[in-house]
Amino acid sequence: MNVLTRAVAREARGFFDFLDALIADLKELSLTGPRARFSASAALSVGLATVIALAMHVDNVWWAGISAFMSSQATRPASVKKGALRIIGTVAGALIGVAMASWLAYDQVACCVFLLLATSLGMLGFQLSPHGYAWLLGSITFNLIVLTSLTAPAGTFHFAAYRVIEVVIGVCAAVLLAFLLEPRDGGPEPAKPPGWRAVFGAHWPAALHALRSGVTVMLIPPVWAWFELPSLSQMAITIAAVMAVPAPSDTARDPGRIMVARAIHRLIGCSFGGLIALVCLALPLTQFLPWLLTLCAGVWVGSHVQASPRAIGYVGTQAAIVFIMTLVQGFGAPTSIWPGLERLGGIFFGLLLLLAVSLVMAVLEPNPSETAETLD
Repeated sequence: MNVLTRAVAREARGFFDFLDALIADLKELSLTGPRARFSASAALSVGLATVIALAMHVDNVWWAGISAFMSSQATRPASVKKGALRIIGTVAGALIGVAMASWLAYDQVACCVFLLLATSLGMLGFQLSPHGYAWLLGSITFNLIVLTSLTAPAGTFHFAAYRVIEVVIGVCAAVLLAFLLEPRDGGPEPAKPPGWRAVFGAHWPAALHALRSGVTVMLIPPVWAWFELPSLSQMAITIAAVMAVPAPSDTARDPGRIMVARAIHRLIGCSFGGLIALVCLALPLTQFLPWLLTLCAGVWVGSHVQASPRAIGYVGTQAAIVFIMTLVQGFGAPTSIWPGLERLGGIFFGLLLLLAVSLVMAVLEPNPSETAETLD
């Protein structure tokens, strides 16, 4: 319990530092410069993807918007690469999910086991593989299809097909805006992933992080059944997105505390995005053009914070994702605040479940420094 108390106390003390960094970032909002160009590209790609998805009457317009946002990077090559990996991972996860959903939908134990395995494998690949983003999206898509099959087994193929279409729409919008607005230069080469063998060596925290993710997602079906909660798929999306971060390094003094901190920070980011979206819905935004402009403006600000040099970029990412999920409803401008409230409620419950798992595992996991002292 002392570990839990110390972890929460540290984050409470650091909250004001976070607010100072966020305020400093917002003061730097500008319409010129590389950061503004990246923010504009992301915002316009989300707007374009949303309009195309609405015109095509896809099931989940907001997923096309999120796909556009997540595929938007600072350069053309980076946007193309991330978009391609997103499509490949989604298609692979959809194929495997459809093949197994007819069985897992009627076997709760097997469903939970495969959610654990799929999430753990996907997160491990995300951290170790050169094509990590495809592993992540494959895991997310598989989870979503399996979770959806629990309530509508007959509609599994329909859901999977539309999920692929929605991702393709978002990626194409992001790539188009990347070619129009973003520089050709690929920038510095990203760090080379350690590879699968590294899990048995210095990168063993990746396995712990993958297991933490798997346990969290595995708990969704029983918790959902016990409390009769809405927004099961939104909860799954939130948990998968929140856990999509690198594991603490082997040099971290307290990896469990770091994961608790990340869970709390993402809860803060989602709170900002969700509350701002709810305020926008309360205006109300029933006209299409004001709603679309508000959507793009919110994503623009979120992208600006995402590109922060102050190590709070993850807050902008989470805020923008939740902003899109809450503001984009149905097949046009929202006419009611209640669907947004329900969706936001599912998101927050998922985040609280994630935080609970992170806290429990922070207590159970040994502190490397304490272990070293014991051995000495």
